[in-house]
Amino acid sequence: MSHRFRRLTPVQMERHRKTIELLERRGKVTIEELVREFGISAMTAHRDLDILQKQGLLRKVRGGAVSEAVTRASVHALDSEASWHDRARAALREKEAIAARAARELQRGMTVFMDDSTSCLPLVPYLSRLSGITVVTNSLSLTRVLVEHGLEVVMIGGTYRPAFDANVGLLAHDAIGRLRLDAVFISTPAVSGGECYHPDQDSVLVKRAALAVGDRRILLVDHSKFTRVAPYSFARLADFTLVVTDTATPEKEYRPHLPPDRIAVVEVSDALTTDVG
Repeated sequence: MSHRFRRLTPVQMERHRKTIELLERRGKVTIEELVREFGISAMTAHRDLDILQKQGLLRKVRGGAVSEAVTRASVHALDSEASWHDRARAALREKEAIAARAARELQRGMTVFMDDSTSCLPLVPYLSRLSGITVVTNSLSLTRVLVEHGLEVVMIGGTYRPAFDANVGLLAHDAIGRLRLDAVFISTPAVSGGECYHPDQDSVLVKRAALAVGDRRILLVDHSKFTRVAPYSFARLADFTLVVTDTATPEKEYRPHLPPDRIAVVEVSDALTTDVG
Protein backbone atom coordinates (compact mmCIF):
# COMPACT_ATOMS: atom_id res chain seq x y z
CA MET A 1 0.00 0.00 0.00
CA SER A 2 1.40 3.44 -0.84
CA HIS A 3 1.95 6.11 1.80
CA ARG A 4 -0.74 8.23 0.17
CA PHE A 5 -3.50 5.72 0.89
CA ARG A 6 -2.35 4.61 4.34
CA ARG A 7 -4.54 5.93 7.12
CA LEU A 8 -2.65 8.33 9.35
CA THR A 9 -3.03 8.65 13.10
CA PRO A 10 -4.02 11.98 14.68
CA VAL A 11 -0.47 12.29 16.08
CA GLN A 12 1.00 11.89 12.60
CA MET A 13 -1.49 14.36 11.16
CA GLU A 14 -0.61 16.99 13.75
CA ARG A 15 3.12 16.43 13.23
CA HIS A 16 2.73 16.73 9.45
CA ARG A 17 0.70 19.92 9.87
CA LYS A 18 3.41 21.47 12.03
CA THR A 19 6.09 20.37 9.56
CA ILE A 20 4.29 22.24 6.78
CA GLU A 21 4.00 25.28 9.05
CA LEU A 22 7.77 25.21 9.58
CA LEU A 23 8.32 25.03 5.83
CA GLU A 24 5.94 27.92 5.21
CA ARG A 25 7.89 30.10 7.65
CA ARG A 26 11.42 29.04 6.69
CA GLY A 27 11.23 27.60 3.19
CA LYS A 28 13.44 24.71 4.28
CA VAL A 29 13.63 22.23 7.15
CA THR A 30 16.28 19.68 8.09
CA ILE A 31 15.96 16.18 9.47
CA GLU A 32 17.84 17.27 12.58
CA GLU A 33 15.35 20.09 13.18
CA LEU A 34 12.41 17.69 12.92
CA VAL A 35 14.06 15.24 15.32
CA ARG A 36 14.55 18.02 17.89
CA GLU A 37 11.14 19.63 17.31
CA PHE A 38 9.04 16.48 17.64
CA GLY A 39 11.26 14.13 19.66
CA ILE A 40 11.20 11.50 16.91
CA SER A 41 13.85 9.36 15.27
CA ALA A 42 15.59 10.33 12.05
CA MET A 43 13.90 7.37 10.36
CA THR A 44 10.45 8.65 11.39
CA ALA A 45 11.35 12.14 10.15
CA HIS A 46 12.38 10.70 6.77
CA ARG A 47 9.15 8.71 6.62
CA ASP A 48 7.09 11.85 7.34
CA LEU A 49 8.85 13.74 4.56
CA ASP A 50 8.30 10.83 2.16
CA ILE A 51 4.56 10.94 2.83
CA LEU A 52 4.37 14.71 2.45
CA GLN A 53 6.40 14.59 -0.76
CA LYS A 54 4.05 11.97 -2.22
CA GLN A 55 1.20 14.35 -1.44
CA GLY A 56 2.96 17.14 -3.32
CA LEU A 57 3.39 19.30 -0.22
CA LEU A 58 7.20 19.52 -0.23
CA ARG A 59 10.32 18.32 -2.04
CA LYS A 60 12.90 16.22 -0.23
CA VAL A 61 16.52 17.28 -0.55
CA ARG A 62 19.70 15.97 1.03
CA GLY A 63 19.30 16.26 4.79
CA GLY A 64 15.75 17.65 4.78
CA ALA A 65 13.09 19.22 2.58
CA VAL A 66 12.17 22.47 0.86
CA SER A 67 8.78 24.05 0.30
CA GLU A 68 6.89 23.01 -2.80
CA ALA A 69 4.01 24.94 -4.33
CA VAL A 70 0.76 23.06 -3.97
CA THR A 71 -2.00 23.49 -6.49
CA ARG A 72 -5.52 24.11 -5.26
CA ALA A 73 -6.69 21.09 -7.21
CA SER A 74 -4.45 18.67 -5.33
CA VAL A 75 -5.17 20.21 -1.94
CA HIS A 76 -8.91 19.94 -2.37
CA ALA A 77 -9.02 16.57 -4.16
CA LEU A 78 -11.69 14.35 -2.63
CA ASP A 79 -10.74 11.06 -4.22
CA SER A 80 -8.58 9.37 -1.59
CA GLU A 81 -8.42 8.57 2.10
CA ALA A 82 -5.70 11.16 2.50
CA SER A 83 -7.88 13.99 1.22
CA TRP A 84 -9.05 15.20 4.66
CA HIS A 85 -5.43 15.21 5.77
CA ASP A 86 -4.40 17.09 2.62
CA ARG A 87 -7.14 19.67 2.92
CA ALA A 88 -6.26 20.38 6.55
CA ARG A 89 -3.11 22.15 5.29
CA ALA A 90 -4.78 24.41 2.74
CA ALA A 91 -5.03 28.07 3.85
CA LEU A 92 -3.86 26.99 7.32
CA ARG A 93 -3.19 30.46 8.77
CA GLU A 94 -6.52 31.70 7.45
CA LYS A 95 -8.36 28.79 9.06
CA GLU A 96 -6.64 29.42 12.39
CA ALA A 97 -7.51 33.12 12.32
CA ILE A 98 -11.10 32.35 11.37
CA ALA A 99 -11.37 29.78 14.17
CA ALA A 100 -10.06 32.30 16.71
CA ARG A 101 -12.90 34.68 15.81
CA ALA A 102 -15.52 31.93 15.65
CA ALA A 103 -14.49 30.72 19.11
CA ARG A 104 -15.96 33.91 20.55
CA GLU A 105 -19.38 32.39 19.86
CA LEU A 106 -18.67 29.52 22.30
CA GLN A 107 -19.91 29.34 25.88
CA ARG A 108 -19.63 26.78 28.65
CA GLY A 109 -22.18 23.99 28.61
CA MET A 110 -22.97 24.27 24.92
CA THR A 111 -23.87 21.42 22.59
CA VAL A 112 -22.23 22.22 19.28
CA PHE A 113 -22.10 20.56 15.90
CA MET A 114 -18.94 20.47 13.79
CA ASP A 115 -19.02 18.93 10.34
CA ASP A 116 -16.23 17.10 8.51
CA SER A 117 -14.76 20.33 7.15
CA THR A 118 -11.09 20.79 8.03
CA SER A 119 -11.87 24.44 8.84
CA CYS A 120 -13.37 23.14 12.11
CA LEU A 121 -10.11 21.53 13.25
CA PRO A 122 -8.49 24.74 14.66
CA LEU A 123 -11.55 25.23 16.88
CA VAL A 124 -10.71 22.19 19.00
CA PRO A 125 -8.26 23.88 21.41
CA TYR A 126 -10.83 26.57 22.16
CA LEU A 127 -13.49 23.97 22.89
CA SER A 128 -11.19 22.11 25.26
CA ARG A 129 -10.81 25.22 27.45
CA LEU A 130 -14.53 25.33 28.24
CA SER A 131 -16.34 23.07 30.69
CA GLY A 132 -19.46 21.12 29.87
CA ILE A 133 -19.04 21.21 26.10
CA THR A 134 -20.56 18.39 24.05
CA VAL A 135 -19.53 18.12 20.42
CA VAL A 136 -21.73 16.40 17.85
CA THR A 137 -19.94 15.45 14.64
CA ASN A 138 -20.11 13.11 11.67
CA SER A 139 -16.33 13.25 11.17
CA LEU A 140 -14.16 10.33 12.27
CA SER A 141 -10.98 12.38 11.84
CA LEU A 142 -12.33 15.17 13.99
CA THR A 143 -13.66 12.73 16.59
CA ARG A 144 -10.18 11.32 17.14
CA VAL A 145 -8.76 14.81 17.76
CA LEU A 146 -11.66 15.83 20.02
CA VAL A 147 -11.26 12.72 22.18
CA GLU A 148 -7.53 13.37 22.50
CA HIS A 149 -8.43 16.81 23.90
CA GLY A 150 -10.74 15.25 26.49
CA LEU A 151 -14.01 16.46 24.98
CA GLU A 152 -17.38 14.74 25.15
CA VAL A 153 -18.30 13.58 21.64
CA VAL A 154 -21.53 12.35 20.10
CA MET A 155 -20.64 10.52 16.89
CA ILE A 156 -23.28 10.57 14.17
CA GLY A 157 -23.69 7.35 12.19
CA GLY A 158 -24.57 6.91 8.54
CA THR A 159 -22.98 5.88 5.25
CA TYR A 160 -19.20 6.07 5.54
CA ARG A 161 -17.37 8.14 2.91
CA PRO A 162 -13.60 7.40 2.89
CA ALA A 163 -12.91 10.59 0.92
CA PHE A 164 -14.20 12.68 3.82
CA ASP A 165 -13.51 10.17 6.61
CA ALA A 166 -17.07 10.91 7.70
CA ASN A 167 -20.58 9.48 7.93
CA VAL A 168 -23.17 11.03 5.64
CA GLY A 169 -26.51 10.31 4.01
CA LEU A 170 -30.11 9.86 5.16
CA LEU A 171 -29.31 8.07 8.42
CA ALA A 172 -26.98 10.87 9.47
CA HIS A 173 -29.56 13.46 8.40
CA ASP A 174 -32.31 11.83 10.50
CA ALA A 175 -30.09 11.41 13.57
CA ILE A 176 -29.10 15.08 13.57
CA GLY A 177 -32.72 16.09 13.08
CA ARG A 178 -33.59 14.62 16.49
CA LEU A 179 -31.11 16.88 18.28
CA ARG A 180 -31.11 20.44 19.55
CA LEU A 181 -27.86 22.30 18.96
CA ASP A 182 -26.74 25.54 20.58
CA ALA A 183 -24.30 26.28 17.75
CA VAL A 184 -23.42 24.79 14.39
CA PHE A 185 -19.94 25.29 12.92
CA ILE A 186 -19.56 24.22 9.30
CA SER A 187 -17.65 25.14 6.18
CA THR A 188 -18.11 24.73 2.46
CA PRO A 189 -15.77 24.01 -0.44
CA ALA A 190 -17.50 26.52 -2.73
CA VAL A 191 -19.34 29.85 -2.47
CA SER A 192 -20.72 31.69 -5.46
CA GLY A 193 -23.43 34.32 -5.78
CA GLY A 194 -24.24 34.12 -2.09
CA GLU A 195 -24.86 30.34 -2.26
CA CYS A 196 -22.88 27.56 -0.56
CA TYR A 197 -22.17 24.44 -2.63
CA HIS A 198 -20.78 20.95 -2.09
CA PRO A 199 -19.78 18.17 -4.53
CA ASP A 200 -21.46 15.36 -2.56
CA GLN A 201 -25.24 15.24 -2.20
CA ASP A 202 -25.14 12.96 0.87
CA SER A 203 -22.89 15.47 2.65
CA VAL A 204 -25.40 18.16 1.76
CA LEU A 205 -28.05 16.24 3.73
CA VAL A 206 -25.87 16.41 6.85
CA LYS A 207 -25.22 20.13 6.55
CA ARG A 208 -28.87 20.95 5.95
CA ALA A 209 -29.98 18.88 8.93
CA ALA A 210 -27.51 20.61 11.27
CA LEU A 211 -28.47 24.07 10.08
CA ALA A 212 -32.14 23.28 10.62
CA VAL A 213 -31.69 22.48 14.34
CA GLY A 214 -28.96 24.98 15.28
CA ASP A 215 -29.77 28.07 17.34
CA ARG A 216 -26.65 29.79 16.00
CA ARG A 217 -25.21 28.90 12.62
CA ILE A 218 -21.59 29.90 11.95
CA LEU A 219 -19.93 29.48 8.57
CA LEU A 220 -16.12 29.22 8.55
CA VAL A 221 -14.97 30.07 5.04
CA ASP A 222 -11.60 31.34 3.88
CA HIS A 223 -11.09 33.36 0.70
CA SER A 224 -10.04 30.35 -1.40
CA LYS A 225 -13.61 29.00 -1.34
CA PHE A 226 -15.22 32.01 -2.98
CA THR A 227 -16.17 32.04 -6.70
CA ARG A 228 -15.97 28.25 -6.77
CA VAL A 229 -18.95 26.16 -7.74
CA ALA A 230 -20.05 22.57 -7.06
CA PRO A 231 -23.18 20.64 -8.07
CA TYR A 232 -25.27 20.87 -4.90
CA SER A 233 -26.42 24.00 -3.06
CA PHE A 234 -27.12 23.52 0.65
CA ALA A 235 -27.51 27.06 2.05
CA ARG A 236 -27.36 30.76 1.36
CA LEU A 237 -24.94 33.03 3.17
CA ALA A 238 -28.04 34.75 4.53
CA ASP A 239 -29.04 31.51 6.30
CA PHE A 240 -26.14 31.90 8.75
CA THR A 241 -26.20 33.99 11.90
CA LEU A 242 -22.50 34.67 11.36
CA VAL A 243 -20.09 34.23 8.44
CA VAL A 244 -16.38 34.41 9.29
CA THR A 245 -13.86 34.93 6.50
CA ASP A 246 -10.51 36.65 5.94
CA THR A 247 -9.51 39.96 4.38
CA ALA A 248 -8.39 38.33 1.11
CA THR A 249 -12.06 37.67 0.28
CA PRO A 250 -13.39 40.41 -2.04
CA GLU A 251 -16.19 42.38 -0.39
CA LYS A 252 -18.40 41.97 -3.45
CA GLU A 253 -18.61 38.26 -2.65
CA TYR A 254 -20.39 38.77 0.68
CA ARG A 255 -21.55 42.38 1.20
CA PRO A 256 -24.60 42.15 -1.11
CA HIS A 257 -25.74 38.98 0.62
CA LEU A 258 -25.33 39.78 4.33
CA PRO A 259 -26.08 42.62 6.75
CA PRO A 260 -22.91 44.08 8.35
CA ASP A 261 -23.63 42.54 11.76
CA ARG A 262 -23.56 39.00 10.35
CA ILE A 263 -20.12 39.10 8.71
CA ALA A 264 -16.77 39.02 10.54
CA VAL A 265 -13.60 39.57 8.52
CA VAL A 266 -10.30 38.68 10.14
CA GLU A 267 -6.79 39.87 9.40
CA VAL A 268 -4.28 37.05 8.98
CA SER A 269 -0.66 37.42 10.03
CA ASP A 270 2.05 35.30 11.58
CA ALA A 271 2.25 37.47 14.68
CA LEU A 272 -1.27 38.71 15.37
CA THR A 273 -4.86 37.96 14.47
CA THR A 274 -7.41 40.74 14.78
CA ASP A 275 -11.04 41.16 13.86
CA VAL A 276 -11.33 43.98 11.35
CA GLY A 277 -14.94 43.90 10.32
